[in-house]
Amino acid sequence: MADDLETLPLWYADSGDSVWITHTEGADQFLDSLPLFLRPDVRLLAADALCRLSADVEGPLLATPWGLSPDVLTAFERLRRRGAPILVPAWSDALRTLTHRQTAARCLERVLRRLPELPPVAVPRFCASVGEVVDYVTTCQTPFMLKTPFSCSGRGILTLESASITDPERRWIEGALRRWGVVSIEPKLDKTADFALEFHSDGHGCVTYAGLSVFDTHPRGAFTGARLGDPNRLRGQLPDILRGPLFGRLRTAVTDTLCDTVGRIYSGFLGVDMLVYRQPDGTAAVHPFIELNLRYTMGLVAVELSRRVVHPDAIGRLLIARCPAPGDALRAHQADSRRLPARFADGRLRAGYLSLVPVTPASLFRAFIEVV
Repeated sequence: MADDLETLPLWYADSGDSVWITHTEGADQFLDSLPLFLRPDVRLLAADALCRLSADVEGPLLATPWGLSPDVLTAFERLRRRGAPILVPAWSDALRTLTHRQTAARCLERVLRRLPELPPVAVPRFCASVGEVVDYVTTCQTPFMLKTPFSCSGRGILTLESASITDPERRWIEGALRRWGVVSIEPKLDKTADFALEFHSDGHGCVTYAGLSVFDTHPRGAFTGARLGDPNRLRGQLPDILRGPLFGRLRTAVTDTLCDTVGRIYSGFLGVDMLVYRQPDGTAAVHPFIELNLRYTMGLVAVELSRRVVHPDAIGRLLIARCPAPGDALRAHQADSRRLPARFADGRLRAGYLSLVPVTPASLFRAFIEVV
């Protein structure tokens, strides 16, 4: 997936930025295939080309990977040592702490204090043994969700439908505890809608709202697609509970919480996943802080595509599709191009299909827009 979708940063990069790519096949042809009015003013550069840049001419480039981690920053550091004129952020224990689910749990507590009108939501409990998990499930109402402390996007999650833990479930818990030391557990809510708020932190205490993402997921939580369009029209696709003043109060409460928590440690874009769920009496309620993503997100990509690419009078979807074998993605891309030819108005996509990444015979994943 990382190889096939590595050019996605084109769509949120600023004018004059460079995107480091590891696979050049089809990249230039893809850029040339885009209409001039949609073509990002961004360079796609392989490692050798980056290393040939001159800092005296170009000025140093700041490495801004999709997400910060020791492995990713090490890759950029290797590139710098080869001569690429880049500034590489430093990894720190403070950043690692922020990416732990305990930070999201603390943020949830603070947001709930700022929004007393919300129904109470169970804050995840962190368990260091199978016995602690058993104690939790025998005293609370099923079903439950267990999560590893640094997981995201549907990975590292186990659903317990019963208070009786099966042998495979016990092995999963024991393996997670051996690797991570703790797992979190919380009740599984009757979800009716996923959404996220996107933000930017300047690293000096100021966090600003960047946009709304309304998205869809697999049952296990992995991203499958996001709605695209004018922000006010996207608000209209949210459940009724979020179409009134609660949305503004929620945005303010989360912004203030992020300023207090991450604003002076982390610099860059981030997203907060939330959801609407059905309460036992059938009424809708909001969980205001499911997950904290200290990185670029597909939600942010959707926000930027809505702003830069999709016509303001159109509603579309950003979709990620996986194909089972090489060649299938290219055939699907060609079929979609014929089925939904792109139509443009006022320099934006008004209807049709638009691929966001090169699709080659070796591709397994696609990222694309459909406006119908």
